[in-house]
This record gives sequence, structure tokens and C-alpha cells, in this order.
Amino acid sequence: MRTLIATFTSLLAVPLCAVALTAAPAAAVTASRSEASAARAASSAPVRIRVLYPVRVRAGRVTSTTVKLTNNTKTKTQEIFLAVKYPKGATAVRIYVPKNSRYHERCTRERTRALCLLPGLSRGHSYTFYAKAWVSGSARGNLYGYFGGTVLDTSLDTDPRQLLGDVSPELRWIKSKSSIIR
Repeated sequence: MRTLIATFTSLLAVPLCAVALTAAPAAAVTASRSEASAARAASSAPVRIRVLYPVRVRAGRVTSTTVKLTNNTKTKTQEIFLAVKYPKGATAVRIYVPKNSRYHERCTRERTRALCLLPGLSRGHSYTFYAKAWVSGSARGNLYGYFGGTVLDTSLDTDPRQLLGDVSPELRWIKSKSSIIR
């Protein structure tokens, strides 16, 4: 059985929002204006985050999600904070880096949450991570994953758990949805 992969891309400087265009015409005009301003802000975002996740996962197994961070600016970015969480249906979450990589990341993990602090990216470079979640054997319904990130000016020696409280209002979350099959 093939596993379908879904892709979701977002920029770290733009909040995710859904706009319903079925309302009155005046609301549609303001919605299109907000989309245009969001597109302009998205073009100036420093880092783009791309998430590849499976559409279906099996209960009691491990699911793997690929997260790619790419620098969109012409200069080097500041440090990047990345957070991954699976609030329901997962028993553990870890972030893995590819073999033989020299990322110099500082990651912490808790039960269903993993946090990373990464050095800045040079122009045109990217980071690729693998977020693995252990799906509970009794999980049913859907498995939701949240991937967030922001660019900030801090030391790499800072503990990511301390930064989460400071940067939580600035985090832009990407939501993935996988259906759990038995």
C-alpha cells in the first residue's frame, strides 16, 4: 500500500489564516485586500518552512514528517527557533537531522513536543529535519501535528524551553492532518 504525501508550505513572517469568500461582496473586497497584503508580507519573509507529511498513518507505528527551512533573503538570517508538537494521539516526538550534517543545532524534547534552536542560514541555504512521532496504539480519528518557527536574535547557548515562553506570540504554526488507520 502506498503512503500518500501531502505538502504544506508557509512563510515564518505571515500568520496562517483562512478567508471565506462566501460572505457579502464588501467582505470579499476586504478579504482580497488582506490576501494581497499577506502576499506582499510573504515575499519579504526571511525564512520559508515546508512540511511534507503522510496522509494516512497506522496506529501503534512511527510516522515521519520532513521539515525544510529555506532562507529567502539576500543576507544571512539570525538564529531560527523551530517547534514541533503533536498534542493528541502521539506518545513521543523527536527531531532528527540527516546523517553527516553539520547543523550545530540545539534541540530538546519532551513527551509530545520538540524544540530546536538553529544558527542562521546563509543566502539560499536550507535546513532539512525529520520529525518522528510515535502514534499510540489506541489512537483513533486524526493525528494533528503543529510545526512553528520564528527568526530571533539570541545566543545559541540559550535553552529552547526558556525561549518558548518568550516567542510564543510570534510563532506561526503550520497544521498537518493525517488520518489514523488500523
